[in-house]
Amino acid sequence: MEFREAVKVCLTRNYCRFKGRASRSEFWWFCLFSIILNILVAALGAFAPALASIVSAVQGLWLLLPTLGVTTRRLHDRDLSGWWQALPLLLVLPGIAGAALDATWLLVCSAAAAGLASLALLVLYALKGTCGPNRFGPDPLDGTGV
Repeated sequence: MEFREAVKVCLTRNYCRFKGRASRSEFWWFCLFSIILNILVAALGAFAPALASIVSAVQGLWLLLPTLGVTTRRLHDRDLSGWWQALPLLLVLPGIAGAALDATWLLVCSAAAAGLASLALLVLYALKGTCGPNRFGPDPLDGTGV
């Protein structure tokens, strides 16, 4: 899947779709699109900070569902539940309590655990999906490689 096709699929046909599977190329091309958009909004912030704040909020809301959707479908391609992407967030919650209770050790441990979970998810996103159909649907590559 090419860059333009991946972005088009994620922002139109699969905008709010959490079923099925996403190939690595669809996932990573959409990630690149999001990064490029963030860089452009940051550059806008250098010239018009107030406008950039509004654009950044709109962009975040606009990309929230497609990002969650493509990430869920990417995990489905590995035959994992999409709920795994919530793991780092869940691991940060004790750290918030640690910050409120002035327990620095809890904050540090929580941040380290969330960081490791994020790294593990990053590795999962990069791994090849299961070959052939799995419980989430047919192989998005259909034997075409990569």
